[in-house]
Amino acid sequence: MSLQYWRCVLSLSAASVLWMCFIVPSFSALAQNASALHEVFPALELQQIERLPFRAGGSASNISLGKHSFVLIDSSKSLSIADVCRPSMLANFRPSAQDIPNFGFAKPTYWFAFSLRNSPSIPNDWVLEIAYPPLDSIEIFEFIPASNYTAPQQASQLIRRALLGDMLPFAQRFMDTRTYAIPLDMRDTLPHIFLVRVNTESSVQVPFYLHHHRSFSEELGRSEFAYGIFFGAMAALICYNLFLFLSLRSRYYIYYIVYLLGASLYIAVVNGFAAQYLWGEFPWWANYMNSAAIGMMVCGVSVFAREFLQVKRYAPMMAKALILSMIAGVVVIGSGFIFSYRTCVQMSVVVNILTIVLLVVSGAIVWARGNTSVRFFFLAVALFLTGNILFVLKTVGLLPANPVTAHIAEIGVMTEGLLFAFALADRYRLMRLQREEAQHEALRVQHEANVQLERKVRERTAELEAMNDEMQRQMVILNEQAIEIEMTNVALQEKNLLLENLNHEKNEFMGIAVHDLKNPLQTIIMNTSMMRRYRDKMDNEQRDYLFERIEETTRRMHNIITNLLDANAIEMGKVEFSPEHFSIDEEIRALVSDYTEKAAAKSITLHFLPETTGIQAFADKHRTMEVIENLLSNAVKFSPPDKNIFIRTALYTSNSKPSRQMVRMEVQDEGPGLSEKDKTKLFGKFARLSAQPTGGEHSTGLGLSIVKRFVEAMNGEIWCESEEGNGATFVLLLPT
Repeated sequence: MSLQYWRCVLSLSAASVLWMCFIVPSFSALAQNASALHEVFPALELQQIERLPFRAGGSASNISLGKHSFVLIDSSKSLSIADVCRPSMLANFRPSAQDIPNFGFAKPTYWFAFSLRNSPSIPNDWVLEIAYPPLDSIEIFEFIPASNYTAPQQASQLIRRALLGDMLPFAQRFMDTRTYAIPLDMRDTLPHIFLVRVNTESSVQVPFYLHHHRSFSEELGRSEFAYGIFFGAMAALICYNLFLFLSLRSRYYIYYIVYLLGASLYIAVVNGFAAQYLWGEFPWWANYMNSAAIGMMVCGVSVFAREFLQVKRYAPMMAKALILSMIAGVVVIGSGFIFSYRTCVQMSVVVNILTIVLLVVSGAIVWARGNTSVRFFFLAVALFLTGNILFVLKTVGLLPANPVTAHIAEIGVMTEGLLFAFALADRYRLMRLQREEAQHEALRVQHEANVQLERKVRERTAELEAMNDEMQRQMVILNEQAIEIEMTNVALQEKNLLLENLNHEKNEFMGIAVHDLKNPLQTIIMNTSMMRRYRDKMDNEQRDYLFERIEETTRRMHNIITNLLDANAIEMGKVEFSPEHFSIDEEIRALVSDYTEKAAAKSITLHFLPETTGIQAFADKHRTMEVIENLLSNAVKFSPPDKNIFIRTALYTSNSKPSRQMVRMEVQDEGPGLSEKDKTKLFGKFARLSAQPTGGEHSTGLGLSIVKRFVEAMNGEIWCESEEGNGATFVLLLPT
């Protein structure tokens, strides 16, 4: 009887048999496709990882698996583990290009795959962490590929199926942590393949980390300590403002307390503390409170701003707009009982951003109309707007997830809370100054009416002056703190600019690689297609011509890829040099012989003119010939037909202190030469010059940048002497 028959029989059994009915087909699929899985997902050797610099944690005990994983997008959300393990589906996995995979508010389900192999020399105490608490459902499948077993009946073994996510009670987690962490057992040193299915209504951010258990505990302790400081500071602000409210009976403070409570609750929900300590057994409530906390923030800050800024007096229209903002916050709080979680979160993000923009506009209008006490409030809201925009861009996937964007919400809330506190203090400072002026006036009138009170007036005045001095001292401290905050913001902006430049350079690199490889691939496809279509009608000469085209195009692709790999190796600092003494004339003479036929194809004549014979250079022989070949190739490429190219060698005494004898090599062409503008960017990466190859050749713009880095690494020098229209001479100096 077939396996399908037994599946049908088992599907009618009790609940335990139903569970086995789910597992058995999965085992079958894994058994049939384990070898394919191991080929698609090569094992990541932990013994090798120990020697590599990782971005996550800065050591091999805290490893980011983002760029070591593969991703499959399940738009239908219907793929099972058996479906994913089919060879046809495995081919759809693509390498992840991000340290922290971030897809924003994407609707599909995402499958991630990676393979790990432990070394006997490394302790078996690994912990797998998925450090983004708002994910709804995380399903992890861990198994060993078929190639590790000798018996056919043991083709594969599913070691574990784990289910996590914020839709499950906290008690069902494998470790009592606010993020999702699972201890791994890899004592067998075999490659373990992990398939992870992620489905969520929130932003799809999946930071995978691999830790040693001890380093994970230490990192968790540091994180808990930092958040403890944050929540402690927020609690202190709430208690302080509650005390001020009870003492002064000013309603500003109660509205501000509502805002602080909402902000603290939101940070607790997003970072998993609420699920861990508040409502771990009620996961639906945790999702609801995500948007409800934002609605609470919006309500509190809208009413606080309306009262504190005296908007009704200075800008009546903005007062109405703030009332609408408060109503929108109430709607967000209630939307969790009506709409889906995704809709509620997106609605709360929009309302939050619009409210902050409204606060900035209101503060600017009130300040412009004479209420100068709002300056701290305006600065706080402006900074918080910037932080919220960065946080939203990270949430929807437009900014990468990194330590700055991941904690920008906490930074913004804390900064805004402090500046709001300064704003309240400044408001009462101005009120106190007004009272002091009134008291001085009263004292003056009293002095004229009753001289006998002069002594008491002087004493009172002295007391007030002392208080004023203390206030001035406090203001100096506050100004110093504001300057420190400003300097910190400038430093953060510089880091953001550096990240943008790195991202731009990466995009430029990928664009050039794709552009320069596309045309050769199309040529190969066209020629092979022509050979297949007309193979019976072609004679040997036609076939040889097509083979020659394909070989030439393939060689060009190989040169492009070699240049790109050399450029990448240089940037990574992985290029090694082995200097030795060798005869430079013999190597150049062999190279000229190789290029004579290529030059003759363009009616160009090569002339090798050594000044003396037997010149020895002390450098890396292979890299030196790469440099000279690149210069000679460029000379042929940019020279018109019926021209000459001269290669000269000589001994040369440099003018450096102390002076030293070097080998001087020149490659002179009779091409169009270089303009002054071209000279400034000649040795730059991805340089595109005004001069174009004369035979339709291609160039990535990487060759001369690689040449310069190679020459400098071998303690040499290189430069170009050229006038536009009179050819170019490249001069190379190497030690003897």
